Amino acid sequence: MTIEISGVNADSGLELCDGDLTIYLRSLHLYVSSVPVTLEKMRNVSAETLRNYSVNAHGIKSISEYIGAEEARKTAKELEAMAKNGDLAGVLAQNESFIKYAGNLVDNIQNWLKKNNISGI
Repeated sequence: MTIEISGVNADSGLELCDGDLTIYLRSLHLYVSSVPVTLEKMRNVSAETLRNYSVNAHGIKSISEYIGAEEARKTAKELEAMAKNGDLAGVLAQNESFIKYAGNLVDNIQNWLKKNNISGI
């Protein structure tokens, strides 16, 4: 099966899953079910919510790495570090574009799963 999803390096993700396609496909499903909820929590960041924001960014960073979504992982890592350092201005400067990018990534994954008739595994 060829996995071609914009924003995802499936070979990298599969490697992290020891080449197990079933585990990788489960990871893709987990991504599309969990990331939108997390992105919603990240939407209205403030000085008071930076700590929780860093936890949410960390979660997206980790699962993005696991599926091979390098750009999402890299940006989430940067946002996590800024939030931990109390850099609200830095977070606010990138947050909206990150939420949009990650939302589009979720759409790309969902569309690929639908196109290939891969339902919850």
